[in-house]
Amino acid sequence: MNPIANIFLVGALALVTTLIVTPIVRSAALRWGRISMASPDRWHARPTPNLGGVAIFVGFAVAVVVATLLIPGDLSIREVSTRAVVPLTHRDGLLLAAVMIFALGLVDDLVRLRPSTKLIGQLVAASVLLMSGIGVWLTGIYVVDVMVSLFWFIGITNALNLLDNMDGLAGGVGAIAASFMGVNFLLAGDPVLAGVAFAFAGALVGFLVHNYPPARIFMGDSGSLFTGLVLAGLALSPAPGLSRSLFAVVVVPAVVLAVPILDTTFVTLTRWLEGRPISQGGKDHTSHGLVALGIPEERVVWLIWGLAAGGGLIGLSLRSVSRPVAYASGAALLILLTLLGLYLLSSRMRALERSETGRSGRAGSEGAGSEGAGSEAAGSEGAHEGRGTQLFNRLLRLHQRFPLLTILMDVVLVAIAYFGAYLVRWDTEQLPAELAYFRQTLAMVIALKLIGLAVAGAYAPHFRHYSLPDVVGTVRANMLGTLLTASVLFVVFRIGLSRGVLIVDFLLCATLTVLGRVSFRFLDDVKEKWSSEGRPVAFVGRMEDAELAFRVLRSVEEPRLRPVAVVDSTYEGRRGRFKGYPLFGGDAGIGRAVAECGVHAVVLIDRGGADTADTRAVTEYLRSEGALDVFAVHISVGPAPVAVSAVLGVS
Repeated sequence: MNPIANIFLVGALALVTTLIVTPIVRSAALRWGRISMASPDRWHARPTPNLGGVAIFVGFAVAVVVATLLIPGDLSIREVSTRAVVPLTHRDGLLLAAVMIFALGLVDDLVRLRPSTKLIGQLVAASVLLMSGIGVWLTGIYVVDVMVSLFWFIGITNALNLLDNMDGLAGGVGAIAASFMGVNFLLAGDPVLAGVAFAFAGALVGFLVHNYPPARIFMGDSGSLFTGLVLAGLALSPAPGLSRSLFAVVVVPAVVLAVPILDTTFVTLTRWLEGRPISQGGKDHTSHGLVALGIPEERVVWLIWGLAAGGGLIGLSLRSVSRPVAYASGAALLILLTLLGLYLLSSRMRALERSETGRSGRAGSEGAGSEGAGSEAAGSEGAHEGRGTQLFNRLLRLHQRFPLLTILMDVVLVAIAYFGAYLVRWDTEQLPAELAYFRQTLAMVIALKLIGLAVAGAYAPHFRHYSLPDVVGTVRANMLGTLLTASVLFVVFRIGLSRGVLIVDFLLCATLTVLGRVSFRFLDDVKEKWSSEGRPVAFVGRMEDAELAFRVLRSVEEPRLRPVAVVDSTYEGRRGRFKGYPLFGGDAGIGRAVAECGVHAVVLIDRGGADTADTRAVTEYLRSEGALDVFAVHISVGPAPVAVSAVLGVS
């Protein structure tokens, strides 16, 4: 049989085996009481068996044994790496380390090990990978390469453990990453590691059938640690002929596993800001942040799967496209993930700021001695009071005065734009020599560009209200930053930037900084459209007034209303679109909005009685149906609408 057909057969066997074994493992877990109970700092709301890693391991093991029988020739000629200190091939070292980490996770699922004990076990398993020659062999300094490799293995292993925070999330991301690694090994002519990757992907997909929301079983530490270490090892297992450059050794694995890396970075940063231990669980992952924005849980899972697939596609394309295109693709993914992480972090900071304000208000009204029903609601948040919360409050106050997250975003964007200018300006043969000047001046360019942006007022506008005049202001700020950078570099180094680099850098930096700011407003709009929180309402009034009412609704906490349609009796068409929402015209527009969009209430936009057609339409509909609540939004009237008051309440 064709070797490629054998490899896909191995993946299918792993899928079917895991699919069959998982219900058996679930029954055993229920019988033995191996169940994850619901708790305030965990996402799941009902007790769920947690030994799914056993089923994943069994399906993977059966497939690997069969692969050994189907591809004996390839296995027999597989050589031991010159980096290996024990006579183990990459495949054998990976499998041995996988067995060890699975055993460690299974023991933890059964008896709950201390974090230090788990870390020691992870280091032992990672050492097996190193001894078989798998690692980041880049600097030529053995101690440095070993430390970097261990950091990668432990980091990715725990990243998948952290990512296992929502039904179907870790299993789906792991299956996607393993599949792309398998295709990469196939293209590189390594059927052995391709078989391992597809067997692993198949086992995860088979488990995912039972773990898809709502999950009937969790993978537990035996599954998440096992998944993390296998992916970390596969990512650093070089295929024949694959370059050992920085690009191949570091960039490609990081792109393929970008989603778990993002989640780990986000969790680490938020817990540090809030003064909580990194090892302490909580509802503070990227997935939880997306759900907190109002996006349904299942859609969040698919969104993160999509990001994982995007990283896999970019990692796969790096084998065939030119180096500048590869860098541009990787930079695009980095920008996307950076903006997403910063947006989620800013949203969490706003939420915690409101929480702190509310807690201060309650403390003032209730006094120091009040206890009781509110203590449970405080949950894990209350446990973080003290020095950690004080640190967060100081950083929050600093952020209110200085836009720290915006500055952090600009640091990334300025660096990417500067590097992109070199890629565009210089040919492949000239680029290595020119990059020496890039490395020498990068830090100075970032600092000077930020100074230029700050002096020109690029940090004044609020992203939520970012408009065309602000775009023009940001472009002018970039021009000032570019001129300042060119002048200082010429004075300091007696040689300025190439005019081509200078022009391209300005264009790229202006574009990226504008898009970065616009993206926050775009994400706010997407959040409003995707959110499933609140009572679905239709705006009834003129379209130009509805745009102002949209802005008001974002700041209204109670009652929580969610716009799903706009009704304008002056609109001549029967059906249209306005700001991405369905638009209904005519006197019967309210009835069609209720029937087609599931409207539960209407927000009546009143211009002080000047417009009565919409009021009459609402009154007539209520007289005939009587099934809607009516809210009022009052608009100040001058030469043009200038302000909107808050929602007043149910009439």
